[in-house]
Amino acid sequence: MNSVAKGRAGDQNQRSMARAGQTIEHPTLGVNIRFIKTHRETDGIGWEAEYTIAPGKGRQYTPHTHLRSDEWFRVIKGQCKYWLNGKIYKAYAGDEIYFPANIPHIHPWNYCDIQLVLHNTILINNTEKKHPEEIRKLEEYYENWFSLACCGKVRKDGMPKLLQSAVLLRTIRKHVVMAKLPVLLQDIIMPPLALAGRLKGY
Repeated sequence: MNSVAKGRAGDQNQRSMARAGQTIEHPTLGVNIRFIKTHRETDGIGWEAEYTIAPGKGRQYTPHTHLRSDEWFRVIKGQCKYWLNGKIYKAYAGDEIYFPANIPHIHPWNYCDIQLVLHNTILINNTEKKHPEEIRKLEEYYENWFSLACCGKVRKDGMPKLLQSAVLLRTIRKHVVMAKLPVLLQDIIMPPLALAGRLKGY
């Protein structure tokens, strides 16, 4: 049976616990993620997960860029839209969506009135230069964000608050960056915001 992570944000039992079969949910976005393979099963080079997105939900993801990993979504059920390098596309059951490293994108969202189910794969694109923390940190990022959402500690649109975002984004800075803000500017403004967030207990 799959477990659903709804624990208290910041609870040590919720950190570093991503495992195959575990499901985390974001009630505001209407998104569930079930881990199929985590960094443990892939020797740190990737993950596999199943996304389930409620009708009309999932659009609020922020444009972002993976620096060293490629990402795929295969549409198992339903229809979706996604944003890739400034353009919006549609995909249907059976289609595969490819997000290469260093190309900004937004994950698929459900614009229809039926449930959307997606198979997601992330792979480090240069396994000769392993970055063992990358996938684990991505797993922790989602666990912490979704846990905050389950506790009602995010914005009304489901995204983390400013200082929360700074703390979370600093943990994955070497791997993922925001797409609509120059990286140099992110490196200037995020560290002091992250420090302020940690001082507030985030």
